[in-house]
Amino acid sequence: MLQTISITVIAAAVVVVAIVLIPVVLQIRRTACEAEKLLETVRMEIVPLSHDLTVISKEVSSIVQSIHRQVEEVEEGIATVRDAAGRLREFEEAILTIAGGPLLKLPTVISAVVRGIGAFVRFFRRPAAE
Repeated sequence: MLQTISITVIAAAVVVVAIVLIPVVLQIRRTACEAEKLLETVRMEIVPLSHDLTVISKEVSSIVQSIHRQVEEVEEGIATVRDAAGRLREFEEAILTIAGGPLLKLPTVISAVVRGIGAFVRFFRRPAAE
């Protein structure tokens, strides 16, 4: 009799487990179908997306190369301007060296000439001493 009760309890437990597992198995089946649909959609979309990414990557690479070339040209231009500024500074220093001394003496010479002309004019404007 104990054996009959044990078999009945085990059978009841198996039936309860089977009843609980049926919705779980059905949900797993639905989830697997949804996952299959999702994977198919992803597979169909990944090829154009991959192509688009390749095209964008090539465009970005060409833009970066163009920017690199332009930066090199700007660096060359800056070096040219720097060299021109250095030559201009050297030219300015040469002009100041050559003409600086005479230009500094020029006001003195002009002042002396003006005083000489003034003395000459005063000399001839003086009334003659009789």
